[in-house]
Amino acid sequence: MPVATRITIAAVMCAILAAMMGQPVADARTAGVAARGQTLFGMNVPSLEQLDASESAVGARAAIVGTFADWAHSPDFPRGLVDAIGARGAVPLISWEPWDSWRGGVDQPRYALRRIVAGSYDPLIDRWATEIARTRRPVMIRFAPEMNGDWRPWATGVNGNRPGDYVAAWRHVRSRFSRAGARDVVWVWNPVIAYDGSTPLRELFPGPREVDWMAVDGYNWGSARPWGWQSYSDIFPPTVRALERLAPGRPVMIAETGSAPDARKPAWVADALRSAHADRLGAVVWFEFDKETEWRLGADPATAGTAGAVVRGPGWRRAGDLPAIAGLVHAGRR
Repeated sequence: MPVATRITIAAVMCAILAAMMGQPVADARTAGVAARGQTLFGMNVPSLEQLDASESAVGARAAIVGTFADWAHSPDFPRGLVDAIGARGAVPLISWEPWDSWRGGVDQPRYALRRIVAGSYDPLIDRWATEIARTRRPVMIRFAPEMNGDWRPWATGVNGNRPGDYVAAWRHVRSRFSRAGARDVVWVWNPVIAYDGSTPLRELFPGPREVDWMAVDGYNWGSARPWGWQSYSDIFPPTVRALERLAPGRPVMIAETGSAPDARKPAWVADALRSAHADRLGAVVWFEFDKETEWRLGADPATAGTAGAVVRGPGWRRAGDLPAIAGLVHAGRR
């Protein structure tokens, strides 16, 4: 069970000042909560049924529940799903993607970044912003993630996108949300791990004032890719350090990760979780899908048991105490 949050005298004073200034109390408590060095445990899932099954297998409930919404098939904010996640004592993390994911591919001129900047999607953006403003609880959004790769139509150099278009689109979307009063949105800037040939992160970064969290996606593909088995230290540290340099003081998360099946998978999972916590990452959100390969923690008892033993331990925050989780989620807001 989550450890009850203690509020120091300093945090109380901050809360009083925040109330006088009209700021959310969760923001004022951030310093007291985040100082404990806790890491939020999360899962990206295709459904709440899968979440139930995975949580049961692992023996731990996700404090962050990740989901995916493309602009072609999700014209409206999924209020029912977000309410259900909140009822579990968790916070939603929505990968909000300007494309038609059912069609796939990068050649989707309808979703070229310049069209977003020109206002073609303002009705959709404003509708989401207005609905989120009404929820009055934190909603984490990672807009157009993995933008430094070349496999999505919002990447630079594909679909007619030019250098600078991604930053302009990010700022346009965020400004529409600000205009709608959607103050509980937590903006997550989320590249994939940097690799030879990827777009330099600095060219895509909208600036530290435009983001609340920094994030990275990275996987151990094992035999599914030519480079073979990789450890946490092979995959994450260079990009994590680059994110920390881009936005000093902003919390960093792993927004998607997983390991291909192998007898070594349980040990890999334990090392990845422990290393992320040792690196003071604010969250690890597992990719709980059987997609390109079997990434799920809950797919086999050994992996599930190993993961559960780590995230039930000290330093990890699981679902249940929503105010404390909200305090951690708001850690990057200034």
